[in-house]
Amino acid sequence: MKHFKPIKTDRIYEKVLDQLKGAILTSRFKPGEKLPSERELCEEFQVSRGVIREAIRALELRGFVLIRQGPAGGAYVTDLGFNQVGNAFLDLFKTNKLSMKDIAQVRMHVEPEVARLAAKHFDPSQMDMLLNLEKEEHVDYVSYEDRIDRLTRVHKALAKICGNPFFEAIVRSMLLLTAEVVLKVASNHDLLHGPGEHLRVIQAVISRNEEEAAREMAEHLRQFSQNLIEMEKTYRRQIVQE
Repeated sequence: MKHFKPIKTDRIYEKVLDQLKGAILTSRFKPGEKLPSERELCEEFQVSRGVIREAIRALELRGFVLIRQGPAGGAYVTDLGFNQVGNAFLDLFKTNKLSMKDIAQVRMHVEPEVARLAAKHFDPSQMDMLLNLEKEEHVDYVSYEDRIDRLTRVHKALAKICGNPFFEAIVRSMLLLTAEVVLKVASNHDLLHGPGEHLRVIQAVISRNEEEAAREMAEHLRQFSQNLIEMEKTYRRQIVQE
């Protein structure tokens, strides 16, 4: 049984890539499954091994497949998630095509709306989870990475509760960029993010007060975002020196 159409075009590599992506996105190949071998793909597409390898490499860079070595090696389909989106934005930030000012502007538009939607869709069964996430921000942490992870969990939880997976993808991407800067530059995370700031947002969400939730999130982000914009200057200088 053949999965793909022969390629007859000057843009061979891109056409191969498009068909492979299409096969993954339409679940012809599911997470954990191995793509056909290079030889089989060459026969189906009627192209050279070099073209197939270039297309597979592009799939790997985009997070669609994982390359394994050894007797059972090959290209295995990954379980696509939000990390691929976040990594793409992170690459743009590292190459100076996105700034923290850009990110802060988007966060000020997106996250208050996420908080409002979270209040709208809040279910009482989620109350303990949100309150526990907030409490865990203030216990002893084992590393800066652990500290930043704890400080972002409430944002991720609200993004999930809001009910819009695209908002969730955007929020997670922005949090990844924020963590990149904070971990590299900030020596005192408490100056950036004081205790109780998330609690006010959570209380508004639990009360299902949509406008209050949006207002508290905007207030939380306002000073925090300004600090991040200033921190980016230090971040860029450190990158140049490395």
